[in-house]
Amino acid sequence: GIPAIFFGEALHGVVGKGGVAYPQSIALAASFDAELMSEVANAIATESQQRGWRQVLSPVVNIATDVRWGRVEETYGEDPFLSSIMGAAFVKPFEQKGIVTTPKHFVANVGSGGRDSYPIHSDKLELEKIHFPPFRACFDAGSRSVMTSYNSLNGAPNSMNHQLLKVVLKDQWQFDGFVISDAGAVGGANVLHNTSPDYPTSGKLSVENGMDVIFQTS
Repeated sequence: GIPAIFFGEALHGVVGKGGVAYPQSIALAASFDAELMSEVANAIATESQQRGWRQVLSPVVNIATDVRWGRVEETYGEDPFLSSIMGAAFVKPFEQKGIVTTPKHFVANVGSGGRDSYPIHSDKLELEKIHFPPFRACFDAGSRSVMTSYNSLNGAPNSMNHQLLKVVLKDQWQFDGFVISDAGAVGGANVLHNTSPDYPTSGKLSVENGMDVIFQTS
């Protein structure tokens, strides 16, 4: 009796046969034109709606702190303010059409040293000044979901990070949307970060620490 929520990737256009591709996020951000960003997002949202999608796994609002990271082009660049403006401009047209937006990847998926999904150590001030603002902007703009990242933060994988998901996101920020893992991230916690002995334990710890939807691929 649980209805399906059809979702897709829509970072800079609907990913699917015949989908219109717009310039990548880093190029859209380079325009410094939030109105243009909104027009592009509205076109993508319309196409998503026509395809029956009710959720998109976008936008990427991670801060590009290292140009060696292979996912820089998915971001809006290195500036938290610009990323916040562009992220909000992307979110609003989708949410106004009833399509759930999912800013990602929560949080600090920054490719330190050019390495993707590695452990990240960050103090409270850096998180609040650099990494949190774009997510807060997306939530203020109406985002009803958020995707966790593959990396760990201060010793705990983000897909089962009590401090991040329970304390900050749900208790302090009062986020009432749903948290979805990145593909395979929950099971991957015991593979990549060696923080749980097996997949069942990873799933249990994830749900107990704030995960709502496990997006698993194996």
